[in-house]
Amino acid sequence: MKDGVDRFDGLAEAYEMHRPGYPAIAFQALLADLRCRAKVAVDVGAGPGNSTDSLRDALGPEWRYIAIEPGRDMRRVLTRRFSMAPDVHIADASAEDMKLPDGFAALIVACTAFHWFEIAQFYEEARRVLAPGGVLALVRNRRKPLAVIQAFDRYIETHSSEVTDLARREARKEPVVRDLAQMPGFMTARSCTYPWTNELSARGLIDLYLTRSTLWGVVRRIGLSRVTADLTAICTELGVAEEPIRIDWETTAKWVRKRTD
Repeated sequence: MKDGVDRFDGLAEAYEMHRPGYPAIAFQALLADLRCRAKVAVDVGAGPGNSTDSLRDALGPEWRYIAIEPGRDMRRVLTRRFSMAPDVHIADASAEDMKLPDGFAALIVACTAFHWFEIAQFYEEARRVLAPGGVLALVRNRRKPLAVIQAFDRYIETHSSEVTDLARREARKEPVVRDLAQMPGFMTARSCTYPWTNELSARGLIDLYLTRSTLWGVVRRIGLSRVTADLTAICTELGVAEEPIRIDWETTAKWVRKRTD
C-alpha cells in the first residue's frame, strides 16, 4: 500500500466532502455469509472515513469498528470525524500489516482502495486477522457512462502524463471472483451489484473529479485554475452547467468466507 500512501496528501477534506459513501445493503448482504460470533469489522484503507461511516450505519451499534489508514493526512480527518465515537478505533497501519491479533475480526472490508494494496500480502494478512467463518469483502463504487463523465475522462487522458487509457486502468481495479474463490483458506466467493443514483451540480461533479489521483496529476502539470476552467467549459458545452446532473452508480461487493476447518 506504500505507493499510494502519500498520493492524496492535502486531499483528505475534499475526499470527505465530495466522495460518496456506499449503500447499506452492500454491507448488510455480507452478514448472511458470516459463520462466527465476533462483531468486529475492519475497514482497510479507510481514507477520511466515508466507507467507515457507511459500514457503521449499515451494521449498527452492536459492532466495533477498526478503521485502518496509513496516510497521515487522511488519518487526521478520519480521527477528527470519529473523535466522539467510542465504537470506532483508528489505526495507523496498512493492508499488508494490520497490526491486529490473529482471528480478531468477523468482517474485513476494503472499499475502493483495494488497487493500491500489495494484493498477495493483503490476502494473507486478511486470512490471519479473520476469525474462522469470517468474511473478506472488496467493495467499489462505479459511475455508469454519461456524456459529461466520458468527456472528463477524455480530458484526463489528453492532459495526463501518467494515464492514456482510463477504462483499462479502471478495469484493473476490479478483483475477479474466481481469484477470490481460489484463495487458500477461503471458500464461497460471491458477487453482487447494487444500483443507486444521486444528483450533482456541475461544480459538484468537478469537485468529485478533483478527488481523483489521475486528475491531480493533470493539476500538478497545468494548475488548478486551468483544470477547473476547462472542466467548467466542458459542462457548458454539453449544456449541463446550469442544471442538476443525474449520476447513476453501481456499487459492487465481492466477498469470500474464511474456512472453519
